[in-house]
Amino acid sequence: MSGIVNDIVQSIMTPGYTAKGVIKLMFYAFYILFATLTIMIFLSGGNLHVIALLLLSICLFLTIRWFIAEMDRIKAQEQQEKKD
Repeated sequence: MSGIVNDIVQSIMTPGYTAKGVIKLMFYAFYILFATLTIMIFLSGGNLHVIALLLLSICLFLTIRWFIAEMDRIKAQEQQEKKD
């Protein structure tokens, strides 16, 4: 856990997109959210509101993962241009 805390502190002090620890922590929070909403679906007997919340959270998770992948791609392109 100290690796994640160290990464968070380093990402605060470094300009740009460097927060691998923050991203891991955010993904773990999403996984816990998915588990909680899934359990709530079964406990509530398939409540449509809870199902909608689960679908929205999945869409948000996928959108964030896509955005992070694009940021990584842009960062790799910039580093490649600096090498050339």
